[in-house]
Amino acid sequence: MNEKSDLLTDPMTIVHELASLPHRGATTEQERKAADIVQRYLEGMGATVSRQKFRTAKTYISEVWWLVGGLALGLLLIPFASWLAFGLVAVCAGLALIYFDWRHTPVSLLPPRANSENVIGIAAKKEKQDPDSSEKEKKRLILMAHYDSAPVSLLYLPSMVKNFRQSLLISLGLMVAAVLIALFEVLAIGQPLVTWLRWLLAIYFLSQGVMSTIDYIRYGFTNGAADNATGTAVAMATAERLWNKPLPGWEVEVVLTGAEETGMAGSKFYYKMNRERFASKPTYVFNFDNIGSGDLKIITKTGSISNVIYDNALASAALETASTDSRFNKIKTSVWHTGDFDSIWFVRDGIPGLTLSAQDENGRIPNLHRPSDTIENVDASLPAFAVDFAEATVRRLANQV
Repeated sequence: MNEKSDLLTDPMTIVHELASLPHRGATTEQERKAADIVQRYLEGMGATVSRQKFRTAKTYISEVWWLVGGLALGLLLIPFASWLAFGLVAVCAGLALIYFDWRHTPVSLLPPRANSENVIGIAAKKEKQDPDSSEKEKKRLILMAHYDSAPVSLLYLPSMVKNFRQSLLISLGLMVAAVLIALFEVLAIGQPLVTWLRWLLAIYFLSQGVMSTIDYIRYGFTNGAADNATGTAVAMATAERLWNKPLPGWEVEVVLTGAEETGMAGSKFYYKMNRERFASKPTYVFNFDNIGSGDLKIITKTGSISNVIYDNALASAALETASTDSRFNKIKTSVWHTGDFDSIWFVRDGIPGLTLSAQDENGRIPNLHRPSDTIENVDASLPAFAVDFAEATVRRLANQV
């Protein structure tokens, strides 16, 4: 895709080593081995590396089961527990509306939980400051990607992903309906139809839990060559470029997050721990996720119930780079409503952010959360192309702000 590149480290070298692990599931020994690998590469690039540990669910599947299982249990217990069971249905439905809008809920604090960690790299040698400039005048660029891999799930079959947002909204609507059905049952209104609907909804919610679980039981975690060994490699290789030829007045930090596949837990923890620091100087977050095959896309909108719009200086710089630099004129904008990205916490708080990803002609990420996410299905030219584009975008941004 790109005939000539001045990469210092070929990102595919990193992709191959991460993909040599069977998987990088959150909180597992394989995720810890992956953290060791990316730390070694960052240190080889001359970075000072730290590791930020946090507690998280082992997979999003347990969180889904707490919600749909609680709904089903509450519906089934109404004849025996009446208002108490109704309360369980109402609470689980309310939490689900928040959780599936990709916001923080107490569900993330429920067991089983274990340790994951973020790997953070900064340039070991700081550039000399202009004596007339202060630390507060500096700008901060965070290059972010998650290095864990996802549980395999039937919910991410291509036929399911095509209508993922619509299916999710239907499920959430049925959760709201379950609250009304539970209320009518407690008040003995609309019998026997209400009782039949209560049973049907309980079966539906249990089936959703089974669908999210069955392929994980069969296959475990994906290898994650594309999702997200590629994004991890692109973030590091872009940082190496910018560290090698620094931007005056800018600090460049690499944040490689663990447990992204458990509700973007790693980036959420990093964001919460550094929120005050972000307020001290202008901060920009450039996230890379799933750059394995298809066409490179600038993601301008995400979200499920509510939309998250990426309209800021970093996004504008990316759009201008794609439209004015002939090397990148095939890069277009796109949206993503199947889950979300690590950048969501920052953009929702007004911190300029952007996610770069790759999609096929149907707007889907190939091999997403499927056993086929292996190195054989990665376009080896795409990560290097993404590094070129990311560097050009950042340098354009630095000239504009």
